[in-house]
Amino acid sequence: MSSSNGGVSSADSFGFSGMKIFEVARDCLPDDRKRTQNLVETKDDVLFVWNSKNCCVLTLNWRAASTRKDQQQKYQTLIPSAPQNFTVEKILPSAEGTFLALSGPRGLSILELPRRWGPNGQYQNGKECIICRAYNLDEHLFTENPNLEVLQIRWHPASPTDSHILALLSDNSIRVYDVDSLRHVWRVGPSPGLLVNGGHPVSPSPGHASTSAKLAYLNSLGDTAVDFDIAPPRVVSATTVNGSDDTTMLSSRTTMVSMMRDNLNISSATTTNSFVKTQKPNNDKVEWPIVILRGDGNVYILCAGIDTDRPKLQGPISILPQVEDNYGLDSCSLVVIPSLPPTIIIAESTGKTHHALLLEEEFPAERSFNELDSSLIIYPSEWYLQVLETVELELGLTGVDETKTYSCPIHLKRDLLNESRYFAYHNAGLHAITLDFTRQLVLFVESEEDTSDRYPLFTSQSRAEYVVCTKALQHMSSNAVIGFALLQSPSGVLLQLASGQVVTLDLISDHHMIHDWKVKSGSKSSTGTESPLKKLLKDPFQDRIQSILKSGTTQPILKLDKSSEPTPQESFELLTQATRMLREHYFVKHDKARQEIERRVHVLRLLKDQQLREIAQLQQEKQQIRETAERLAENYEDICDKQNALFKRAQEVVRLATLRLPKGSFSEKKYAEMIEKICNATKQLQKNVDQAKQKISAQQVQVEQKQKAYNERIVTLPKKQEVIIQQIISEMYTQIDGYVKDIKKINNMLNLS
Repeated sequence: MSSSNGGVSSADSFGFSGMKIFEVARDCLPDDRKRTQNLVETKDDVLFVWNSKNCCVLTLNWRAASTRKDQQQKYQTLIPSAPQNFTVEKILPSAEGTFLALSGPRGLSILELPRRWGPNGQYQNGKECIICRAYNLDEHLFTENPNLEVLQIRWHPASPTDSHILALLSDNSIRVYDVDSLRHVWRVGPSPGLLVNGGHPVSPSPGHASTSAKLAYLNSLGDTAVDFDIAPPRVVSATTVNGSDDTTMLSSRTTMVSMMRDNLNISSATTTNSFVKTQKPNNDKVEWPIVILRGDGNVYILCAGIDTDRPKLQGPISILPQVEDNYGLDSCSLVVIPSLPPTIIIAESTGKTHHALLLEEEFPAERSFNELDSSLIIYPSEWYLQVLETVELELGLTGVDETKTYSCPIHLKRDLLNESRYFAYHNAGLHAITLDFTRQLVLFVESEEDTSDRYPLFTSQSRAEYVVCTKALQHMSSNAVIGFALLQSPSGVLLQLASGQVVTLDLISDHHMIHDWKVKSGSKSSTGTESPLKKLLKDPFQDRIQSILKSGTTQPILKLDKSSEPTPQESFELLTQATRMLREHYFVKHDKARQEIERRVHVLRLLKDQQLREIAQLQQEKQQIRETAERLAENYEDICDKQNALFKRAQEVVRLATLRLPKGSFSEKKYAEMIEKICNATKQLQKNVDQAKQKISAQQVQVEQKQKAYNERIVTLPKKQEVIIQQIISEMYTQIDGYVKDIKKINNMLNLS
């Protein structure tokens, strides 16, 4: 870590505290700031900050703002078209930056981000306020189930449209959405209630306990999933057995090494499309193991592709070496680091983090079993976890009384630029943990020598650095982290605290651990969806208010004994109890409903003002377009008149030029054409004559050759034939002589006559 940057504060290396976007964010902090949230995120060079007061997203090109410190960079406001019916505690941009997820314990919303263009790379060329299409997912589900909560959300790295998101709910289910459409509901544990048909509630039978009681029972046993993450993909050969996918892993070391080498240095977003397109042979398919953590420390794996309807749930995974507390009975978060083999980080609320490797079982079991829920089938696991080390984080500075320990939920986030590092942020600050064994694993995998008989020795321990502390003593209130983001190019971290303070620090990375990134853009396609206004009308706001005002407790009807007056002490106790009940269970709900109504009115007023401004702007543009059209029409008429005048003048010029042409020009032209034709014909005849002469010469040579051969030939006839021929010739001579005499006589007769 580095915290010096010239004239900038040591706790603000990038100078974000003085930016206008965080000045506005300080005035719009959430009401509940006692627990850790994540209302700040970054995607490439775009910074997203959630405005809890106005229920909108503030965005800024932080890279351009940090490089141009002399010029105040303007931020933009993204206003959701559909207001959220829940308190947003986490924002998460998609892998390609197409969507932004807004989540809270009581709901999930997807915000479609506009296009970016312009010199500063801002949305819609720097427009100040932009209304973005928003989708509130499964509002009915949360309205009808007041105890249902969203525990974790993850964008699926294999989404071809960058629009698939996974949401882990407190009813032990993972719901897969494609923007606003529900694709799958995957069971990851026993169900606390009777939720069937894609999440629609069914009234329980009299013999069953309520959903709330079952959920509390499962939470007390630790059988509720608390977090999940997506591990690197694997190629499996699929065959259908009894309607389920029976997969056999291609576990050769060469295949796995090549797969993982491609994934070691690539983020989850870019890995998806290239891996699926290049590594899918024949009928094989790609599966993404989803690692699921339960509150009791047990780990399960859900083997599923993006289009899998009924994936296999495997577990619980064996954790070695075995310990009595199963490496934590108060587990709260989990993250997967895509090393080879994958590294699993498990965090406890007490501050302990366990580093384990996800390894394959050599002889997996061949039987399946059920848990508390008979409808849930859990298959034997193909993996096991080998815990390498446990790191205990210090939650706040140690006080005088060290027996009292502070505990709070730990949130984990891995460093995309350095696979050997991850971050843990919580109510007491921020920790950076560096893993030393990941580099040894990379060297072991990339080694060209035969290392099948030896494995790397993990001699060095991981390092944990307490970067930011927000809790000094045990009796002091904590300054929780409500926003944590990682900056890239240059590398850094950004924290927003509950007090409104902004902390930015430079990140120093080991040059041996910096990897080359392979960037490949995926095709994005927009899907037609239902109008957000229609969805908003389907769920009236009064239902939301009614759900808030609905009392979670029941009070008996008070029947006092009228024969005896209650004592003043009893009356005071009854009055105190009623007052406390009203104050704790009724007035609080009314205050919450009032705040909800005020927030909704405020958001709708902002939307109305923005829409009125845009309508006025559109009216101005319409008037400008109309004036421009009128001016263009006038110019068109003038141009047409000028064109007609020029056309007439051109006709007159042609007529006058024709009149002044010399006489006989037409005949001379015809005569020249005739002479040219005669010349061409003469040339053609000359060509034909030359060809004829050549043929005659060739024929003459042939005739001479034949004549010479004929003259050289000596013909000898038999004596008898020679005599006969002489007789015939003499007869012919006598006849010819007679004919000559007859002709002379006829001539003499004709001359005399």
